[in-house]
Parts: sequence; structure tokens; C-alpha cells
Amino acid sequence: MSGGISEILKNCVNQEKMADVELIVGKDEVRFQAHRFILALVSPFWRSKLYTEGWEKQETKGKITIKLPELDPKLFGMFLEFAYTRKVTMKNNVVFELWKVADQYGVPQLKQYCADLFEKTLDATNCINFYEFGVTAGVEEWKVSAMDYIKGNTKQVLSNEECFVGVKEETVQSILDIEKLYAPEINILKALVRWGKDKKEKEFPNDEGVTFRNILKNFVPQIKLDLMSFTDLDYIKETQIYGPNDLLQIAVELANNFKLNIKPLTRAGPQIQNLKVLLLAGARRGTNRLEHLKGTIMSGGIEMVDIIDISATAVTFEKMNEYDTIVLRSQNGVDMVENMRLGNDLARYVEGGKGLTVIAINSLINTDGHRVKGRIVDEAFIPLAVAERVQQDERELGEIHLPEHPIMEGVQSFKAKDYAHLIGTQDINGGTKIASWNNGFPLITEKTKQESFGTVVCLNFHPMSTQITNDCGKAWLRETDGAKIIANSVQYVGMKIYKN
Repeated sequence: MSGGISEILKNCVNQEKMADVELIVGKDEVRFQAHRFILALVSPFWRSKLYTEGWEKQETKGKITIKLPELDPKLFGMFLEFAYTRKVTMKNNVVFELWKVADQYGVPQLKQYCADLFEKTLDATNCINFYEFGVTAGVEEWKVSAMDYIKGNTKQVLSNEECFVGVKEETVQSILDIEKLYAPEINILKALVRWGKDKKEKEFPNDEGVTFRNILKNFVPQIKLDLMSFTDLDYIKETQIYGPNDLLQIAVELANNFKLNIKPLTRAGPQIQNLKVLLLAGARRGTNRLEHLKGTIMSGGIEMVDIIDISATAVTFEKMNEYDTIVLRSQNGVDMVENMRLGNDLARYVEGGKGLTVIAINSLINTDGHRVKGRIVDEAFIPLAVAERVQQDERELGEIHLPEHPIMEGVQSFKAKDYAHLIGTQDINGGTKIASWNNGFPLITEKTKQESFGTVVCLNFHPMSTQITNDCGKAWLRETDGAKIIANSVQYVGMKIYKN
């Protein structure tokens, strides 16, 4: 029988034939047909409602009728579809509401389904709403994921015209409290203005005692005007949140910066969003892990990361040279296309003054097809030698040899889930150790062969976090600072091209 029991149940969704429950949902009394035993199997709420005396229900000729006037028919239809098929035809704009229904009905599988959809659809247009819902629902994982996205994509988030509109004051403050915001300060101001105007219009439309300026009074002192440019002055004036004396002082300071050719900064330091990064990586396990690594690279504020699958495509030197910096990451079980030529071209790229970040696992593993070859290895550009891959029980950050190094900025901890997965050698090809594992093996190293060359950084750990691969013992714990190490490394070698 084609499809089996799952196909049979799929064909039973909202079918009157043999149904023994009719549910009348919403103010418009939309009618749904269901089966008592199906609802009772998936939901303790419905098990109690259908099989316990005392609930308000009617029973006629063996069919129970229940009214649910307070529930949205669309949401109930999705719940019913999941009850029968374990799948939902759903857009992400109702994931919050459906999660609430799943919580009310006690269906953890549907709650997890919503959580998985949340992870897949998180973007600049919905991340703040997802964060707020995580706070309301008490789902810490949702809060953390949403805030991580906001931190890594602040400029895109704040540039969204709907950003901050309708959100809570506590949420606005949580975003402003982020230690580093990789976004121009003018974007932050514009988002606050949108929030204040929306709040005034919706909550105090006719209250002359509550002004737009009053609403923003707690946030205005947090705006860092010294990080703006002279060309932002017209907008600052238009906001009407600064008095005449304040505007005069602001104008003088910004004019001086303009004359001195001081470029505005972000709260995280020099603007680095315009770095063009190329991720050269294998895709044996599909694109999810590559997208995860891309997101990790972007978490420090870089806006543009392109991916080329080096297990399927031969990359030309001309293509490489379109980018400011490159990240190389091979995968076990995947052979690089033309790995000899790739290594020769990467050496030319570094000789041209551009930086390279090498994920040692598995780019330097002592396996013929999986690793990079050519001059980049033979002439010791990379500060780690080719060797066997090993696993170690000691699996966390050990000695930090250069604590003031830019790559270590903000790094407090780093730990793999169950075991360290690394290239087992102490040979760093004349490079410099920045940090080591607590088993003594190199964790982060760097090398610049000649003054005119770019810098190569080698990261000797598995680049995936438990956010995407929680069942993998070699992944680094997402609550530690693996993302900072990776993002800082890419920024560090990339910014070298602007050193003079």
C-alpha cells in the first residue's frame, strides 16, 4: 500500500467522513472535522476535554460538537494539520501564535516544529519580534539566537523601515546595551526616531502632555553624536529632539571632524562592513553548515560573504582577487577540485598583500585529496604544518600567548562539546602562537612571510558550533566565544589591506 498509515492520516485531515468531533472555531464559526482519538493522542488538553465529564460540549448521534469562539480558525487549522501529518503549511509570520497554541494544548512536538522554523527563517525583518517573543514565552534559546543575529547584522536590522516599530521599551534598551554595534550611529538614531513616533501615534495620539521628545528622553543621551558625520547634521536637526544650543555644539564638533577628515566609526570601532569575503569550502553535508559558517563570519559586522563550493568548482585567481580576504575550509570526505592549483593561487593572493584565514580542519589533514596543496603549503605560508587529525579529551582554551591581540578581543572562553578535533602538530612553520588548547596544541596562529605580504591566520578547531550540530562532540559550545574568534580573525586579516 503506497504511503502507508501516514498517507491515510493525511487524507483524513478535516474530512467529515467517519469524523466523530466537530469543532466550531472563531467568531465566524468555521467548522472543522476531526477524530477524538487523534486529538487525544497528540494533546493532553484535548484528551481531557474530550474524555472528561464537565466540559461544555454537545453530543449528537455519537459526534461531539465543541465551540472555540476565542481561537483563530487559521491557527486551529494548522494545529489540526500537524495532529494528523506532523507537518504544517505555515508562513513565519504566524509562528509565534502557533507556538502559543501548541503550548496551550501541550504539544511539545509542534512547539519544536515552530522553533525549528524560527531558526530557518530568522532575518533582519523579524529578529526583533522573535527576540521579544522569546522573552514573553520564556524560551531562552530563542532569545539568544535572535540577539546573536541582531549583533551580527545590526546595520541590516536597523536599516529596515519597520525596525523598532511597536517593540517594547525594554527591547530597545537591550539592543542599545549591546557592547558592540556594527552599524553607523545615524542608523541607530533613525531607528529610535521611528520607535518614538510610532509610540506617540499609537499610545498618546491626543495627549499634548506627552511629546515625542519626552518619549525619547531616556534614549537621547545614549546617542553617540561623535560617531556621526557632518552630512548627518540635517537629519539630526529634523528630529527636533535637540535644543538650539545642543545643535550648535553638535555642528561645531562634526564640522571639525569633517575638516580633519576623521571618518565616522561604529560603536565597535572602524567600519568594516564593506569588506568583501570569499568562503572557499566543501559542501559534502549540504549548504546548512556553510551558511552557518558564513553567519559566524558575518557576526562581527561584515556584510558580504560569498561561498564557492571547492568540491565542485575550480576557483580562478582572478575570481579570488575580487575579494578583500578569503576563508579556506575543507571537509572530510570531499576532495578539493584542482587542490594544487588552488594552493598556488592562494599563495599569489597572499603575496599580493591580502589576508587568508585557514580552518585547519580539514584543510591541513594529511589526506591526499581533502587538503590544500601547492605553494601555500610547500612554501610554509600557513602557520601550521600538514599532519594527522587527532581527538583530545582536553578540549578548551588554554594559554593565551598574546592577550592583547585583536583576535582575542572579547574572547573569554572557548570549549568543544566533548572532545577537541584538531591537526595534531606543534609545527607552526615559523609563525606565532596567539593561543593554545589546554592540551598544548596550537589553537590560533598567524604568520606574515614578508612585510608586503598579507597575513595568514590558522584556526585549529572544528568551525561548527552546537547551534547547528548539537549531536556532534567536536562542535564548540555556542555559549563560548568561537564566533568571536572566527569573526575577529577574518576582520583582522581583512583589515590588514588598509594598514597604510
